[in-house]
Amino acid sequence: MRILVVCYSSRSIVCSAKKAGYTVYALDNFGDVDMRGCADKAEFLGNASGDRIYELARSFGDFDAVVLGPGFEKLRFRNILNNRLSVMEEVNDKLKIAKKFESMDIPHPDTELLTKASGAGFPLMIKPRFGSGGMLNITARDEDELADLKARDDACNFIAQEFVEGTPCSASLIGTGDDAAVIALNEQLIGVPGLTRLPFAYCGNITPFRTGFSDEMVQYAARIAREFSLVGSNGVDFILTEKGAVAIEVNPRFQGSLDTIELSTGMNVFDAHVRSFEGELPLLRDFSRYAAKAILYTDRRLIIDQKLSDRLTGCMNANNAADIPQAGCVISPDEPVATLLGTGETREIALGNASKYAYTIRAMSEA
Repeated sequence: MRILVVCYSSRSIVCSAKKAGYTVYALDNFGDVDMRGCADKAEFLGNASGDRIYELARSFGDFDAVVLGPGFEKLRFRNILNNRLSVMEEVNDKLKIAKKFESMDIPHPDTELLTKASGAGFPLMIKPRFGSGGMLNITARDEDELADLKARDDACNFIAQEFVEGTPCSASLIGTGDDAAVIALNEQLIGVPGLTRLPFAYCGNITPFRTGFSDEMVQYAARIAREFSLVGSNGVDFILTEKGAVAIEVNPRFQGSLDTIELSTGMNVFDAHVRSFEGELPLLRDFSRYAAKAILYTDRRLIIDQKLSDRLTGCMNANNAADIPQAGCVISPDEPVATLLGTGETREIALGNASKYAYTIRAMSEA
């Protein structure tokens, strides 16, 4: 089966598809070394218009199905392996999904438009109504900060949310539209010092995430999947508090946890995604080990020199790194440099291994 992946950063999807035995073509914005090593053919997206994307897609010849990443959901191809566009638009709206959680009696933070926010219950989490991966999230700690944020020209594009203390985590699932199987619970790494200077940026995952509230998270995620008739790989983000899981948002697409799930279970997530469109749910796999990924960001303009490129490539060849930029690549402040991977018999060992590689690369990039 020949698959076309259209995504700003497609490496994890492309490499999972290739490991499953598919022929894979990629339209991608990063052109990472490992993505190009997995793809049968790849082209650079840049700021291509819709017409240009279709032209690039035709250059690959025939393909059987298409996977569209965030920002490309409105493209029209035959046999798209995504959720319906109307479903994605609904669940991507953080204001609407909060109201839906309320109607489903699923714990969730109070949420309203930033322009309508009051000062009750500081601090407040301010985030874009759509997207961002935590990059633009900020807290309002008092009336003055809230007033400054409400005065921004783009305030109408943001929501204000009750700030929930706890452990960020997620449920990764495969849906068929009628049913769903939760394949993993994952701890999320958010705003980790040493990996990023952004306080709420997504920095990776640890799989599995073990908690006394696991059954509750699984039940909530499965209910949400059935409510929206989700198909393929999807995720539900939570904050785990002392009282239980609080649902934050839904990601109707492949998640960053793909790497750690595959490393921890041996499951091929992309293959499970494809089969779900034929009504097939995967058999759940036991977790053979813990797996961690740590995404390293740069806080300054960085040019990937040959020495750093060689070190990253060496880590990649040892299965300790992914998303490897090409030598000569220029990385802007607060953009990711690479993903570092670690496994082990415990959470601490897996995270320690991933962090060790991350800090080594950071030291080289700052030299």
